[in-house]
Amino acid sequence: SRHIMCVKFTYAYKLFNKAAKNTYVKDGWQLKDLEFKDCIALSSDNQVVGVVINTLVENPVSNDCLGESFIFENGTYVLAKDPETLLTKRELREDLYKNGFYCDGIKFVRYKRSSGSSRVGKCLFVDERLYNRLHKWDLCGLDIKNGDEIDLAGLESYISLPSSSIIDTIELEAKNFLIVDDYNSVFDDIVIGVDYVNGHLTSSEVRQKLSNSIFDGQSLMDKSVFGEYLDKGFLLLRNRFFKSACFNSNIQQFFKDNKITDISQLNGRTIADKIEDIKIITTPSSIKYLKFGSLNQWLDKLDTTFGVVKYEKPPHYFNGKMVQCHYQLINTLQLEENDVEEFVTPNLEYIAKVRNDPDILRYHIQYPFEEIDKCELTPLLSRNEIIFKMLGINNNFCKTKLYLDFRNDLIKSMMKNLKRGHVLVNGNYSVLLGNGYEMLLHSIGQFNGKSVLGIGNIYSKRFAYNQTILGSRSPHINSGNIYLAQNKQVDEIDRYFNLTENIVYVNSIGENLLQRLNGAD
Repeated sequence: SRHIMCVKFTYAYKLFNKAAKNTYVKDGWQLKDLEFKDCIALSSDNQVVGVVINTLVENPVSNDCLGESFIFENGTYVLAKDPETLLTKRELREDLYKNGFYCDGIKFVRYKRSSGSSRVGKCLFVDERLYNRLHKWDLCGLDIKNGDEIDLAGLESYISLPSSSIIDTIELEAKNFLIVDDYNSVFDDIVIGVDYVNGHLTSSEVRQKLSNSIFDGQSLMDKSVFGEYLDKGFLLLRNRFFKSACFNSNIQQFFKDNKITDISQLNGRTIADKIEDIKIITTPSSIKYLKFGSLNQWLDKLDTTFGVVKYEKPPHYFNGKMVQCHYQLINTLQLEENDVEEFVTPNLEYIAKVRNDPDILRYHIQYPFEEIDKCELTPLLSRNEIIFKMLGINNNFCKTKLYLDFRNDLIKSMMKNLKRGHVLVNGNYSVLLGNGYEMLLHSIGQFNGKSVLGIGNIYSKRFAYNQTILGSRSPHINSGNIYLAQNKQVDEIDRYFNLTENIVYVNSIGENLLQRLNGAD
């Protein structure tokens, strides 16, 4: 739509601004209004208002006419120094946020920006005529007046939740929600404490009281809602003032097994008429509206269409069985030279096979092995496309210089990747589900504060049970972001959760997992 645009504050506003390739236009003038002759555009009073640099000039104007920013040199105009700055990026941002701007005759005003956009300095602007209606929809019934005391940064972040990119939508009604209280597990543990002593930061082992919000940011959603995503273990959903990782669960089966037949037996808040209406169990931590308004207000204003932002995906290597490591984890492990040699040897052997065996190379580049129609004539638009096609037509192609050059470039790329710490290891990137069974028990008032999984254990279908698994936060922040745990099979998790190999069930009850992984919510 031409009525909304994303603005990036990349440049300051200067006396002469770059308007096209090698083309500078003076403040107050537009490129479309200028007529360039011999790389110069003049105003009616013969002032230079446009300059094309790095292009041959036949009859140059004097350097005095060009001002301080441009000079004539070696047959072309060149930029002598940066033009005078009229507005810095900060001043430009403040001006546009306050006053807006015009584009194609439309007055644009500041609309909103997500927390991700704020980190890189982007912001959405919208046609002024649409702003009031859009902002009213964003507020979801909140009555916020100019001058009210409010968490402005939080509000700005939450009203931007529906602006995320989505891959699909699903339907959920207000009566499908059961909202249970968040639960904090409080316990003592030995941690590395950092203190400021005598003007210096010091670290030492100390016993400290910790608190984990074990259901933070997650929901359980009945498998009947997943539709075409029934083979997925979780969907990341967003709506107005709502974001949550919703895990594929057998909620109705759990109710049936525990003889829950009436709404009055539930431990939470819902407007459902019958047990069968409950499709999603969530907590206040996923409903950001509760920081500003009431639950009844949010349910009353709830849009039934939820955006699906993403779901879990397997790694790209060896049919999802291998994943690229990263240098931060390798540094954390503090390997010695012989350990590193043992660690990278399988990767070096694989690279050698790619070098020596064309079939392994085909496998590495994920070549489609179905039979190629040799009579099909389609245009080949690149060198790689030619190589890709020829690999399936004739094995003798592997003896050509074209193939050998391609292979050597591929090997160099693989070696460069390996040196960066991108070592292929047996594993995957997994989404964390925390204490899901306890969340089910909490929904019917039977949670006693204990974990069915237990301290020091995880549940993952990806690895064999009863073996030690090395877990690592990604992206890695510090050397403490590793977690050694035992992979344990649990019947209750098997029965009530439809997890994939790319989801790991973890415990944070009485266990310092969330802080160790720097906020694994």
